[in-house]
Amino acid sequence: MALLRPKHQRKRTSLRSYVTITCPHNGHQVSWCRALCEPIDGQGDCGRVAPHSLVGRTQVAIAIFQEKSAKATPNR
Repeated sequence: MALLRPKHQRKRTSLRSYVTITCPHNGHQVSWCRALCEPIDGQGDCGRVAPHSLVGRTQVAIAIFQEKSAKATPNR
């Protein structure tokens, strides 16, 4: 009778990080991002988190420093 029971269907909300999927830009299955797409809200066109959209602490500190120095220096 186990075969007559309806199977539990799960909705997959996100992709697992180790799954190899087809890249929409180059058409090949890749296991890492080749930074070909323009990420929207940190997500690439394939649905994964785009590593080229991530910003480290050092990059954030440099951006803040450049912003502050641009405000402090008058335009010539």
